[in-house]
Amino acid sequence: MAQPCPSATQLLNRDVPEDYLREWTADVAAEKNVIEPGTKCVVVFRIGMECLALPVDVFQEVAEQCKVHALPHRRGGVLSGLVSVRGELLLCVALEVLLGLEKVAEVPGTRKRSSLARLLVCNRKGGRLVFPVSEVYGLHRYHPRDLRDVPATLAKAAAGTYAIGMATWKDRMVGCLDHELLFYALNKGLA
Repeated sequence: MAQPCPSATQLLNRDVPEDYLREWTADVAAEKNVIEPGTKCVVVFRIGMECLALPVDVFQEVAEQCKVHALPHRRGGVLSGLVSVRGELLLCVALEVLLGLEKVAEVPGTRKRSSLARLLVCNRKGGRLVFPVSEVYGLHRYHPRDLRDVPATLAKAAAGTYAIGMATWKDRMVGCLDHELLFYALNKGLA
C-alpha cells in the first residue's frame, strides 16, 4: 500500500482562511433565483409610444437602423421594402401598420431618441423578416397567470387583436403579442 505524500497531507489539513469561509457561507446562504415552470421570456421593445413584447425564440438578432429601400407599387401596406442586414436583403415590414399604431412624428432636438431605433430580425418557420422599432429595452420574464386583461380601449383597436395580455415591466404595462397570429397576419399581408 502506498504511503500518502506528506506535502499533500499538509495541504489538505491546513486551516481554511476566514475570508474564504465567509464568502462561501454567504454564497450558499443567498436566496436563489429559481425560475418557475411555465415562465415565458420575451423581448420588450417600443414602437412609437407603445411598449410591446414578443417571445425570445422569434428573434435572431437586433441590428442597427438602416435605410429601407421601397419596392415599386407596394406603398402604404404592411411591406415597407427591403433592408440589407450584413449583406443579406430581407423583407422589412411595418408592424405599426398591422397593429394600427399611430406614427409618432420625431420632435426636433430628439436626436438621442432616434439613435435608439433598431431593426429586429425575426425567423419564423424559416421565413426571415425585419421590422423597425423605436427602442429595444431587453428581456423580461413573466408567468402567464400574471398577465392582465387587455384594456377595453386597446381591445377594440387592431393592436388588441394580437395582444394576449398585458405584463408589468418596470412600472409600465407591456402588450404581450400572440406571435403565431401576428406572423400569420404578416405572411398574409405580404402575399
